[in-house]
Amino acid sequence: MPKVVISGYYGFYNSGDEAMLYAMLQALRKTVPDLDITVLSKDPVFTAREFGVHSISRFNIRQVYQELRKADLLVSGGGGLLQDATGSKSIVYYLGVVAMARFLGKPVFFYAQGIGPVRTRLGRFLIRLVANRVDMVTVRDPDSRDELVSLGVKRPPVYVTADPVLGLDPALLDPSKGREILASLGLKGGPVAGISVRPWKGLNGYKRVLARVADDLVAKGWRVLLVPMHRPVDADSCREVADLMREKAYLLNNYTGFMDLLSVAANLDLAIGMRLHFLIFGALFGVPLIGIPYDPKVNRFLQSVGQPPGLHVETLSYEELSLRIEEVLADRAAISAGLSEKVGRLREEALKNAVQVGELFRKLNV
Repeated sequence: MPKVVISGYYGFYNSGDEAMLYAMLQALRKTVPDLDITVLSKDPVFTAREFGVHSISRFNIRQVYQELRKADLLVSGGGGLLQDATGSKSIVYYLGVVAMARFLGKPVFFYAQGIGPVRTRLGRFLIRLVANRVDMVTVRDPDSRDELVSLGVKRPPVYVTADPVLGLDPALLDPSKGREILASLGLKGGPVAGISVRPWKGLNGYKRVLARVADDLVAKGWRVLLVPMHRPVDADSCREVADLMREKAYLLNNYTGFMDLLSVAANLDLAIGMRLHFLIFGALFGVPLIGIPYDPKVNRFLQSVGQPPGLHVETLSYEELSLRIEEVLADRAAISAGLSEKVGRLREEALKNAVQVGELFRKLNV
């Protein structure tokens, strides 16, 4: 029975990352049915219960060392682990786990990683030093591949695939729970616009802009739902937008996890968001999207599904967001159809991540 250790941003109650882990496990178990999986997590009890895996604390270095020593493979990913936009600790931690695995002679697979931005000299040096010593790399977009090249990563094969969450089949996701959640909040009648925000650099201007356009939507017969993707980090920002509105808004605060959020996304008619996976959740169900990027990964995704670049959070204006909403609403049916077509193609790419893991196991005779 092959044993794999998965290292990523898990156990932090970020619905996007938890959905990513779920999608990875689904794909890996289908490709390698007898796989023995251990996940490094901030909250191993939560991760073990939610996903049916063995889980240990990502901060217990002794335990991590012991698990890696018994493993046949370290999977690092998915997601934007190798970036220093939020500080240098991320790169140091994740590459530290990789370096430990290589010290033990264990193969390493970078799984659907989103690379960058990497601005510090230390970050660039560490990625060049460690990533050149892994066995295989898949990245979720072409820009991540180009970023690796610019960082001096030359040795491992690099395959462009797609974010693991895009590998989920929307036909197998039940939208009825989402309808129940919306009904419990009182959202009945009229189309629903989901808005997902996060705190960013202490800024508040984008919240005021979102509140104004949300009021405009309500005045036109829409219902506005504020969706915190990362608990409790996003809840205050979503609440602030709601408080800035003159009209009534709804706050999604009674869900239990990422599956509920996926189900809610299936019932949206418009998605406006900062968080990458909020937009991915919407795209899975063909929901017209408007991105408000705080990180290059958001525009990378929008490009991959044939949508125009987002409106940057630090310079967001009421006029440009209002115009973008008008354009999207005027072409909703065509946008929805285009998204469904693009996501269908990306689903095949996302599932290739697990296929590559299976091929690596065969090469290693595991």
